Amino acid sequence: MLEKFVRPRQVQEAMGWSRSTLYEKISRGLFPRPVKLEARGRAVGWPEREVAAYQKLRIEARGALATNSVADKGDRK
Repeated sequence: MLEKFVRPRQVQEAMGWSRSTLYEKISRGLFPRPVKLEARGRAVGWPEREVAAYQKLRIEARGALATNSVADKGDRK
């Protein structure tokens, strides 16, 4: 089965990041490295499933933070 690749601009739009933020996160190991789409070209992209997996992790992390925040407020009573 063929997998769709997501180009940098699409990732930026989906994540709400600037180009520099995208590449900073890659260099810090916080976002997957892109795949070269051509052996001799500059075109890069990410498998759609990798971008979706990253988004899912961020959403789950938000849920964990919200749960901890609610628990912390309950402990203060």
